[in-house]
Amino acid sequence: MSKKLILLFTPIILLLLMFFLIIPYMQKQDEIKQYAFTMNSIDGKVSLSDYDGKYKLIYYGYMYCPDICPTTLSIISQALNQLPKDKAEKFQLIFISVDPDRDKLKELKEYVNYFYKGSIGITSDEKYLKHISGNYGTYYSKEYLKNSKMDYSVAHTSFVYLMDKDGTLLKKLNHLENSKKILEILKKVTK
Repeated sequence: MSKKLILLFTPIILLLLMFFLIIPYMQKQDEIKQYAFTMNSIDGKVSLSDYDGKYKLIYYGYMYCPDICPTTLSIISQALNQLPKDKAEKFQLIFISVDPDRDKLKELKEYVNYFYKGSIGITSDEKYLKHISGNYGTYYSKEYLKNSKMDYSVAHTSFVYLMDKDGTLLKKLNHLENSKKILEILKKVTK
């Protein structure tokens, strides 16, 4: 009798194990793949997975942005600078330029490090940027300006993506969040 019960319940137990263990694992792996990237920096190729073990703050923007990008980067750096050093070291700020035609890698590194030391500035070709930004739900496009020395600006969504240590999305922060609110979020993550 017990052999029959074991044979009856074994498939049910295996299905339950698959449902509660394997499926969530597979979903997490799919999300990690969704947000994964490899782009160019002045120091070579950079992948999101290079920073596994750290929380990642990812921001899409461009260096010639007159207001939103520098303000957002300032707010992020204010929050990071208010963390104790041991907590701040658990984060990596990654700035992804959506203007590879103008944002050169050397200047990109200097630009992002102006806001927060140790930050990474990266970009890629247009096709790859469109693909990766789409995975994040970020939109951008060039807007040509008549009679302007800049020639064009780049309209873009403005979110800060807080990723966990494995590369999955924890929270999508609005660029209008103040540094105190971001600081609270970062403190909660590192508890």
